[in-house]
Amino acid sequence: MTCDVRTLLFILFVLIGTCLAQNYEVPEPTVEALFPKGFKVSLKDDGYSFFGFRGNINEEFHEVKEGQIKADIVSKQGGYWVYKNRSKKLEVGDTIFYWIYVIKDGKGAMSPVFDYTVTEIPAPGSSPGKGPKAPQKTTTENDLFSFERFGSSERPCQVSKTVVQGETSVCEGNLIFNEEFEKTSLRDLSKWNAEIMFPREPDFPFNAYIPDNTISFGDGSLIISPVLTETQQGEDFLYKAVDLSVRCTGKADRSECRHEASGANVFPPVLTAKISTRHNFNFKFGRIEVRAKLPAGSWLIPEINLEPSDHTYGQEHYESGVMRVAFARGNPILAKKLYGGPVLSDTEPFRSALLKEKIGIENWNKDFHNYTLVWKPDGIELLVDGDRYGTVSPNGGFYEAARKHGVTHSSHWVKGTVMAPLDEMFHVTLGLRVGGINDFPDDLADKPWANRASKARLNFWKQKDSWYPSWYNSALHVDYVRVYAL
Repeated sequence: MTCDVRTLLFILFVLIGTCLAQNYEVPEPTVEALFPKGFKVSLKDDGYSFFGFRGNINEEFHEVKEGQIKADIVSKQGGYWVYKNRSKKLEVGDTIFYWIYVIKDGKGAMSPVFDYTVTEIPAPGSSPGKGPKAPQKTTTENDLFSFERFGSSERPCQVSKTVVQGETSVCEGNLIFNEEFEKTSLRDLSKWNAEIMFPREPDFPFNAYIPDNTISFGDGSLIISPVLTETQQGEDFLYKAVDLSVRCTGKADRSECRHEASGANVFPPVLTAKISTRHNFNFKFGRIEVRAKLPAGSWLIPEINLEPSDHTYGQEHYESGVMRVAFARGNPILAKKLYGGPVLSDTEPFRSALLKEKIGIENWNKDFHNYTLVWKPDGIELLVDGDRYGTVSPNGGFYEAARKHGVTHSSHWVKGTVMAPLDEMFHVTLGLRVGGINDFPDDLADKPWANRASKARLNFWKQKDSWYPSWYNSALHVDYVRVYAL
């Protein structure tokens, strides 16, 4: 189907739906210019189930057309329907002409053409584009009494099954965590801490987590980039001994904080970064949405995960589990396959048994996408760009399936609920990993190392010329992270 046909069908759908069903007026949304470029459109929710935006820059609509800018939003954010455009460079005096289409109670309505003229571009550090937000505090019984007493139109709080560390309760649908990455330095990210360590088991990746020169910010996004170690440590880095000492966030008495080079145990050839909310935000059950552009390049792996905060069921072999919100390998031949879901073992076949797959039309690292994981007391749902592509059910308990696959540590899960080990507090992690011994099978073409080889890391580095040229778009970009109560 061509773009012209799609456009015609969309316009016919809007016109027919509007003529037959419209019985309410569409309010004018709030439009804000963003720094350094782009704009944000916010419409307060009024029971809508769909929000469509069509706009032109400095070009009026003389008839019903889709326009230069098209966006369809299928989920609201903290009581607002939000469209954020980061690609259009605006100048003072530019005018956005636009119309919107909403669906409410199954009935569609189209607005008249609105316009917004840019009067200023927000300066850096002024927190532009935040827009109105729904209240985020926990609602108490006294609050409910106030709503009824004073006749407030606010929806009374229905206590959610979501649990947030430090909160007595949260209301259903509340936005409980929000990070827009509009800061310009790591030290300004008050909700996050950077990992500084040499990651080890169970995956033994070929990188170290060092935030220096691997984390940056641009266009309202967090950017995590892989950097060759030799550019910072010199060409003789392979056999250096390094003690991360007081900076280390790993276990001080283990190799996570010290590297002693010997034989094939060479220094990690790549430096990357990883940040987490472990010291600031931990929760159990909820809906996490991440808008991100995944890294492109051979043997690169994005880490957009929920990880256990206390490792109640054990710390090794993924005994306490991890949930992948978005996972797609950077190799061109693998990048069309998106995976999401829990990993409860470090060995196959159970390591991948619960992951769900969606094959894209194009490589997932070509553009930004909205990745969603809904974590419930009785299962998990995976979505991308609003399209559900997989569900994970524990049935009688994950330990039953794990036991059939010979996963011995699953016996620890019997003391928990059917969701064990995914029934404890987890936190959000964002990072970039390189290689390792579990995520790339040995039968892949041109793979420069064998997973169980003693010189896996060294062999990977020796064949740099086979993979480094593919790292021309190798950064992980994260536009926002939002977590909602169920």
